[in-house]
Amino acid sequence: MAANNDVRIMVVGAGHMGANHIKKISSIGAKIGARVSVIVDPDELRLASQLKELNGKAEGISNLGQLGQVSKENQPEAAVVAVPSSIHVETAMACLKKGLHCLVEKPLGFSALDVKDLEKQSEQSHRILQVGLLERWALANLWGSWKPQLEKFTIQSVRCGPFVPRVADTDVVHDLMIHDIDLFVLLDSVFHFAPIKRVRSWGRKLRSNNLDIAVASLDLADGSMIKFFASRLSAESYRNWELTGPSWHASIDYMRRSLKRFEKVGRQTNAFEAKENHWTQGDPLGLEVETFVKRVRGEFENSPMAGDLKKTSFSPDKLVPSAQTVLRTHEIIDEILGSMETLDS
Repeated sequence: MAANNDVRIMVVGAGHMGANHIKKISSIGAKIGARVSVIVDPDELRLASQLKELNGKAEGISNLGQLGQVSKENQPEAAVVAVPSSIHVETAMACLKKGLHCLVEKPLGFSALDVKDLEKQSEQSHRILQVGLLERWALANLWGSWKPQLEKFTIQSVRCGPFVPRVADTDVVHDLMIHDIDLFVLLDSVFHFAPIKRVRSWGRKLRSNNLDIAVASLDLADGSMIKFFASRLSAESYRNWELTGPSWHASIDYMRRSLKRFEKVGRQTNAFEAKENHWTQGDPLGLEVETFVKRVRGEFENSPMAGDLKKTSFSPDKLVPSAQTVLRTHEIIDEILGSMETLDS
């Protein structure tokens, strides 16, 4: 695909995630028809380092107010927002108002109201607004078209990792637990779970001024139970789900990209047949970026990627994390934080 037809992308924030996006767009840009044309970061050394990696193919500015100084050939059509979480909303809003399609790292906002405001601006600007929730791709590829019976089921999720100072400006619910809440919402869009009857939550601040450990429990109207545990004080990283239904059990390891499921085949208590799925193709960040670019180009709906999704339980309109599809995620987070009992540290 000719470079002059490439989608020109501005990466706002050249820290950890911004650098990952720059590297990913650079590696698959020729395939998907996209390139990094502008990098925005107030840190001169970090900005210079990233520009050097691109061999002069992009321009650098320290803030969005300098966008008018960028040459015509590098003026962006789209933006990846990878700034600190505390300024996601204002940065995404500014990019949308400048007429840029936006891919915003999670969290999209810190309340359902933030999400609604950004969705409204996206509609007014007639621009795409996509959210960086990478685990959605893993769940869709692991789960496939499997649709087990879900009467009075349980979900127990554990998501842990070491403390990282760069995310201390947000709580562990918006930092880590958000992925599992979002996956629950994604499954709900397919299975239509019973309504949430009660929300209980507990948390503790230990290394930062925000919650570093949190537990949330959702009781559904049909007796199903959902429990989320998230900690950023663990020596090792874990991304696991245990799901149990009336005649089956499933274990998902998001780090190893595996799903083990056990389905009852006889009358005896331990009469289960075991099956295991592994997701070996693609990578979440690459799929996220490729989807975003195809949506910007108006090519996603008719792409092979969308065609493959239509064959599974997760149609493109449910899977792609937009402001509309993550609104329920943020509504549940609002309920969890609203009921949070902060324990003494």
